[in-house]
Amino acid sequence: MSAAGAAGPAGHGQPSGPSAGGLRTDQAPPLSIPASFFLVAPVAMIASGVLLASSDVVLVSRLMPFAMAATHLGTLGFLGALMLGALYQMIPVVAGVPVPWVRLAHVVHALFVAGLGMLVAGLALGTPTLLVVASIALLAALLLFLGPVAVALVRAPATNETVWGMRLAVVGLMAIAALGTVMARARAGIVEVGGDWRGWVSAHAVLGGVVWVGGLITAVSWQVVPMFYLTPPLPRWSCWATLAALGLALLVVPSVLLVGGGPAGVLVGAVPALVMVWWVHPIVTLRAIHRRRRRRADGSVRFWWAALSLAPLVPVLAVGAVLGSDERWSVALGWCVVWGWAGMIGHGMLTRIVPFLVWFHRYAASVGVLAVPSMRALLPDARIRLALWLHVAAVVAGLLAIVTGSALFARGAGVLLVVTGVALALNLVRTLLRRTVTATRE
Repeated sequence: MSAAGAAGPAGHGQPSGPSAGGLRTDQAPPLSIPASFFLVAPVAMIASGVLLASSDVVLVSRLMPFAMAATHLGTLGFLGALMLGALYQMIPVVAGVPVPWVRLAHVVHALFVAGLGMLVAGLALGTPTLLVVASIALLAALLLFLGPVAVALVRAPATNETVWGMRLAVVGLMAIAALGTVMARARAGIVEVGGDWRGWVSAHAVLGGVVWVGGLITAVSWQVVPMFYLTPPLPRWSCWATLAALGLALLVVPSVLLVGGGPAGVLVGAVPALVMVWWVHPIVTLRAIHRRRRRRADGSVRFWWAALSLAPLVPVLAVGAVLGSDERWSVALGWCVVWGWAGMIGHGMLTRIVPFLVWFHRYAASVGVLAVPSMRALLPDARIRLALWLHVAAVVAGLLAIVTGSALFARGAGVLLVVTGVALALNLVRTLLRRTVTATRE
């Protein structure tokens, strides 16, 4: 047997067993559940890239039909699918309690994909009927997801920062689901919303981008960064300060809507969370990564470097989007959050989480009996680095298109996004299809 087979996921320092690293890996759901959601992500990235490459206006105004469709492919299709799959996987492992009725996840997946497809078509084509049906399908998917997940998080015996972050993120998801349903019905002319419509759009973006996406990414990072990269724990004061800022945003932003406030009021309620998620968290996380015990910088670590280096730009763009009159502020903000910061972190984590899950489900039981491949052998670093450079190139091309207004850069960003999505899809599919137990030589 090779050293890799004896030591577990060689090259990554991961302990094996039902309580690896203090995690309850024995409570993990079947691999098919998170994998089915993870595979939606590259498809959504490819579809968003196709829309971008086929239109000159996607990176001109966020309110154009194709732009809204491409945005939701990024926020709901790429990030949303990743985060639903991650919660199904992380709650049992980190919080120590399984998600009940976990097989409902397959129904959630079907409704989610159907609703996403109808939403994107309805936005791109301007078809109110599709928007209404999509909102019903997506709401049903989210209710079937949120019910079991909420029960698990309430029952969770663990009370660490990551569990509290998951709880806040799920509350944020509930809020944006409610807002999104109302806004879809308003766009279809079924209901009227009071106050400033821009305030509704801003609140939807803040609760979705800051509390749901930002909250879950930061909370999960407190667990997975030390685990996967052998870093010191992130400072507890930064974790609890982030939780307080996210809780404040959850209280203030809906209150602003109730009094008919606009984007400026929404931004004020989100400022502490913006600072913690996009300034403080990147600093403490990069510092922890710099102090990691394993000094080798693989492709996954480089994804974190790229994403966290871009993060401090986000609050600046948010202020510009609210106070400035140029639409490019808002477009750049969405691009940097979705495909830059969150997109690169999500992409990078998939290159670690999926090999880990495949190794755990298919090879862990054979350690000490048969020779098993290492995690690095399941997804070679050269493929990860290629996908990284494609992703970075797509982000840079998109920013150049926004700043210059160049249709050439915009279409180039779309093509690069498509190629990045294809590279990600191939990496995931090849890893998930690995089943044989073979010896490795390192």
